[in-house]
Amino acid sequence: MQSPHSLIIIDIDGLRRDVFLQALAVGEVPNIARMVGGREGTRACHVEAVSTAPAITFTAQASIVTGQHPCEHGIPGNESFDRFGRISNGRPRHFGFDVGDTLAVDDAVAVFTDALASRFLHSTTPTLYERAAARDLPSAVFYHMYARGADVWQPPSVLDIARFTKGRGILGMEAGQYDAGMLQRLIRELEKGYRPAVLMAYFMGLDHHSHVHGPDSQAEYLHEVIDAQIGLLLDALARHGMLDGALFVLVSDHGQIDAVPDDRHSLRMGFPFDLELGHVFNALGLDVHDIPGEDPNCDAVMGLNGGLAHVYLQRRDGRWADRPRYTEDILPVAEAFHEMNVQGRYAEELHATLDAILIRNVESDGWHAAYQAYLGKGETQTLSDYLTARPELGYVDAVNRLRLLASESSGDLLLVAKGREGYYFGGPARGVHGGLLPGESETVLTFAYPGGNANSVVWLRETVNGVITDRCANEGNRQASVADMVPTVSTLFRWTD
Repeated sequence: MQSPHSLIIIDIDGLRRDVFLQALAVGEVPNIARMVGGREGTRACHVEAVSTAPAITFTAQASIVTGQHPCEHGIPGNESFDRFGRISNGRPRHFGFDVGDTLAVDDAVAVFTDALASRFLHSTTPTLYERAAARDLPSAVFYHMYARGADVWQPPSVLDIARFTKGRGILGMEAGQYDAGMLQRLIRELEKGYRPAVLMAYFMGLDHHSHVHGPDSQAEYLHEVIDAQIGLLLDALARHGMLDGALFVLVSDHGQIDAVPDDRHSLRMGFPFDLELGHVFNALGLDVHDIPGEDPNCDAVMGLNGGLAHVYLQRRDGRWADRPRYTEDILPVAEAFHEMNVQGRYAEELHATLDAILIRNVESDGWHAAYQAYLGKGETQTLSDYLTARPELGYVDAVNRLRLLASESSGDLLLVAKGREGYYFGGPARGVHGGLLPGESETVLTFAYPGGNANSVVWLRETVNGVITDRCANEGNRQASVADMVPTVSTLFRWTD
């Protein structure tokens, strides 16, 4: 049996699983087909994986490159709050990694100039590249936000990020141009003679394109842009003798769903003129973090992550590092959001915008306390019972995904937007993600061995399915996840000894 000697990860941000499989089945992605063994995928193993909760980039990508869940790696969202000041000398701090609608623009830049996201990963969380380095195997990472342990990290330039995410007209940069820039830099590195054992190529353009144009635009972008660029990558690998013996992983971090791109459906805190969610906190006499830099001198912080929002609350008679009191600190805020959602109290435009309000009692159960659904007037229900009574919500493996989110880094409350009706947390967009619905939760996770023989492909499929099945069973019978990539790769390359 032929064993692979190198790993090539093609990470396509935001690619819906159904879009990928349909494009492959009808022959619209010939270069991807070339990699996986034709339309039928005769050289591949497709896994029906789901994203993290929230189904958001920085959380899911951390799970992709570490093999750990959010409760372990410590990244609970694109926006979050660190009440302990893990990397800020003990000073509680809001983080906004997202280059989109964020309250912390400096963080979005520091992700690539100062490895901010990598530094925020828990120190006990080894990355794929650190696992490789422990075996003297070099890694190269192109444009990805997490590269700790890699020999080569080529992030995008600040100018390219600014032009791509905020530029307009001649000052802007199209998604395809941005992805092409990443690929050009990768190929130039290969032309210099560099031969990494692990190679990460991160295509961020499709997600951005889909946010602007809606998820219906994904198929065209995948066909016209991504597949052509993957063809160039495969050609470059072949020229430099890297195609034979290479194991490929094609992965996406989340999908996207349709949203309504207006102020009514985009739930935010627009200080000082359009408070929106801020009305709830003001009514309770709480100072919510709505001005960049005012943390930690506030009573509450929100992390807006598309379909989900974290709400962090400071213990009123203590510090941010103290566990908030359930009765005095948590329940009043939960009740206020319940009244907002059911009655339109505090802000009429926020009436009927939430599917669920989730709370937990860290005062008695610790920082990994499980979330329960809040029903009003102090009443709660287990998340499992709440969802069983509401099958119309149609969430994907929500109980497990939220269990694997709960930690000292996640909110004291979680707000779940009515995604099916086009609501979300953040700035106006036509495509969003972050929640628990199928379209935003189902991901691509395909292992392919184009140079392997028939026995090698059988071994690939048996190993992939065996590792993931066992891991899911050992972790509460959850569904397969993007967090399963690294453990599977480690087994395939015998890095588990």
